[in-house]
Amino acid sequence: MANNSKIWKGNWTFILAAAGSAVGLGNIWKFPYMAGENGGGAFVIIYLACIVLIGFPVMMSEIFLGKYGRSSPVYTMKKFVSLKGISSYWVLLGWFGALAGLMILSYYSVFAGISLAYIFSPIPADSLNPSKYSVDFFSQFQSSPIKMIFWHSLFLILTCFIVAKGVVDGIGATIKVIMPTLFFLIILLSIYSSFTGEIEKAISFLFMPDFSKISSSVIIAAMGQAFFTLSLGMGAIMAYGAYIPEEQNLTKTVSLIIFLDTFVAIIAGIIIFPIVFANPELTPTAGPSLFFETLPIAFFGIPFSSFASALFFILVSLAALSSSVSLIEPSTAWMEDRFKIPRTYAVSILGIIAWLLGLGSLFSFNLIADFQIFSMSFLDFMDFLTNSIMLPLGGLFIALLVGWVLSESFVRDELKIKNEVYWKIWINLTKYVAPILIGLVFVFALF
Repeated sequence: MANNSKIWKGNWTFILAAAGSAVGLGNIWKFPYMAGENGGGAFVIIYLACIVLIGFPVMMSEIFLGKYGRSSPVYTMKKFVSLKGISSYWVLLGWFGALAGLMILSYYSVFAGISLAYIFSPIPADSLNPSKYSVDFFSQFQSSPIKMIFWHSLFLILTCFIVAKGVVDGIGATIKVIMPTLFFLIILLSIYSSFTGEIEKAISFLFMPDFSKISSSVIIAAMGQAFFTLSLGMGAIMAYGAYIPEEQNLTKTVSLIIFLDTFVAIIAGIIIFPIVFANPELTPTAGPSLFFETLPIAFFGIPFSSFASALFFILVSLAALSSSVSLIEPSTAWMEDRFKIPRTYAVSILGIIAWLLGLGSLFSFNLIADFQIFSMSFLDFMDFLTNSIMLPLGGLFIALLVGWVLSESFVRDELKIKNEVYWKIWINLTKYVAPILIGLVFVFALF
């Protein structure tokens, strides 16, 4: 339960924590490629519009729920049931988010662990065939369960250690170090990449508007990225909102979080693609193959390649860590409230559950590579279940709860929105626009 001793120390701590939750692997390995391949600046414009139409109202709604409840997402929803007379079924929204976060953490830590390993694994300077070395190294790494288990375990231990220290002294204190370091590294690497790579080609790829590439599927992709990039629908923002200072302005706060998240996503492209385009043998990709095959080759041969590669994967690991602590926080807060046990015990139990569940995703690369659920590997199934079903439904129900179930006067008073025009815009986005667009993302993700 949040109390005066468990309030973020300063307005910026919450902003950095929420931005850290939003900034993750998807910002770095997905957004830049999506933008470049789908119309560059045209895609970015659509994406920013979707952020305003979906991300802004839903994030404000989720923070507002957490701030009012001052507890875990589950107990926050129980408070609304008790004090506002809403259906007890809304408690499922809290459960849904906490479960989704833990499930995502289970496979997120697998990729984050690989990123940790790559800090120490640049292509040797004397390699005669860096392309073959990079592909073979990643293939051999994936085929070794022992190596993957070690790094998966190490990343989860780091995550649980931070969360066990508490929201203020653990997550808050760590975020104050991680996020400034992350921003410093991303600016440093973008300058380095601009001078050592093909910055003109990268900027053209990322930002030159090509409206001929815009289609309904591209618009849906922009909607989906706008929703998923902000960590909405999984209880993390609600859990963090429980510790927000009472006087904090939510409109300004959410605007800053969205700005920082978008800034990292765009600058990530300026880091990655100049050095990719500097090697004529490479083409832009996305996802794990970009990180663990293409980029090591791209770094090879440029000045200070080993150092730059290590810095990049430190950046990636910090981004992953800032997200992972938010993934386990909702369920940790619930266990503290429900069983009245020390936070250390709660996070240890949940860490073991995430670790065991993560083995299924980890073994999808090797021991159970042929095992399928609905024609998907265990890893792909977990990704589909969480990102295509659970998160959109969580975001949809948050918008419906705030827009339709709770009284407008109550919501407006809690949000402290005095300007009539702004209120009308916000409530209509929350009631109509966001649910419709999230519904489209959900339907297209399924079919």
